[in-house]
Amino acid sequence: MTAFLVPLLRDSDFQMAWYISAVLFAGIVLVVWAAWLVLRHLRVIWRRGDHGLAAVLAAATTVALLMFSSMLVTVAVALWPTATTGGG
Repeated sequence: MTAFLVPLLRDSDFQMAWYISAVLFAGIVLVVWAAWLVLRHLRVIWRRGDHGLAAVLAAATTVALLMFSSMLVTVAVALWPTATTGGG
């Protein structure tokens, strides 16, 4: 590898790590925001006496949030070696 390419590779590694961290942060914010919204509305449904509907919505939302969170964790774990070793 020539000395000319080394700074370019370091710049691309930084850009990749910045982009990945920005995307993961946005995903985490989205998951937390969605969980807060669901909990806020489920309390209202529960207080109105619709316990069955609230339980079904809570279960479906929990499964969806767990699946989305697990996808974020899977992507983070899969990309961690690339981000820490300086490229693929």
